[in-house]
Amino acid sequence: MASLDMDGPYALTVKEITRKIKVAGPGNFALGRMTRDKKFIVRFVGRDDADIRQALIDSLGRESKRGLLGRFLGGEADNDCFKFSYAQDASAAFEKHCRTYHAFNSNNKLANERHPKAPKGSNLKCPVCGES
Repeated sequence: MASLDMDGPYALTVKEITRKIKVAGPGNFALGRMTRDKKFIVRFVGRDDADIRQALIDSLGRESKRGLLGRFLGGEADNDCFKFSYAQDASAAFEKHCRTYHAFNSNNKLANERHPKAPKGSNLKCPVCGES
């Protein structure tokens, strides 16, 4: 079974994000929801090359815009939790982002619209599929 190797899950709120992520820096995150039996279901994987805390706070706006329409159309509940891990630098964050994207996106299960992009100005390639 695939592992995120991240801390959490925590409630996806500004208060909890700022309480748990004390230092701004590069890192990875996963958004999802908790099942009734307390299992974290990964629905989106992401990263930020400079400030993971702000990236998660920014994700709250996107979640609230999708949520009401999705529920109206009979979709699943919104993402209500997050997991995260710090990365040493943007390159490490990109590599982990790629690995989690491939591990959790079988049958296009993630809400990610496309493969992770390498950090600007780098020539890094995905360690899984080789995409740049």
